Amino acid sequence: MRLTSRDASILHSLDRFGQLDSGHIWQLHFPECKSKTSWDQVAKRLIRDKYIVRMGRRVVLGDGAGSGKAVYQLGATGWQFLAKRGAYRPRFTSVSEHRLKVADAFAELCKREDKGEIKVRGYYTEPDSHMKIAGVTVRPDFFADLELVATSEQLRLWIEVDRDKENRPEIERKLRDYVAVYTGVTKDEIDPVPAVLFLADTDLGLVNLENYMHGKLGEYEHLFSVDHIEGFADRLK
Repeated sequence: MRLTSRDASILHSLDRFGQLDSGHIWQLHFPECKSKTSWDQVAKRLIRDKYIVRMGRRVVLGDGAGSGKAVYQLGATGWQFLAKRGAYRPRFTSVSEHRLKVADAFAELCKREDKGEIKVRGYYTEPDSHMKIAGVTVRPDFFADLELVATSEQLRLWIEVDRDKENRPEIERKLRDYVAVYTGVTKDEIDPVPAVLFLADTDLGLVNLENYMHGKLGEYEHLFSVDHIEGFADRLK
């Protein structure tokens, strides 16, 4: 089967994020289409020839609990098409809600970019987002290089997506690592140094993150912030 340029772009996105749901793929690769049957037809073709694999559906919590959007990841033929090293290895064996939340965060940035308010100049996902600076390795879920259109201001962010699953010691270890980077970094290593944004899935998660950070950031407190995943991009300044 001969792939279209859009097919190839979908495979590259799945490779970068690990998993995407149908809404992510629709937003990123079908912006001009009004009917979602366009993606359904493409998905059937890519699944049939093992370019992608359908992993199941996202779980919807709360009042609307049940099955959510279908989730996809790279298949064996897609692996070969992208010239990945070695034999095909499924990146995940089940739906990874954490990876999907990272994609949710990117989708929020894209929504604001579509409004013409920001430009996504570049981004990295794990493991490409991991960096060793000042002798310390930081492992953000996501790195984003943004431009605020109204002011032409550049905004670089290390983004940590917390689903209320990480315990306090783990969060505090991450905070120590970032503070150590800020303390020891030189302009030759990275300039400007990104700020750190923790994104919470729930109100409780947001409050917990704020409590974990209290009194631990010293003079670098202004470089850390906490927000909800949903709508955070609209609040970036």
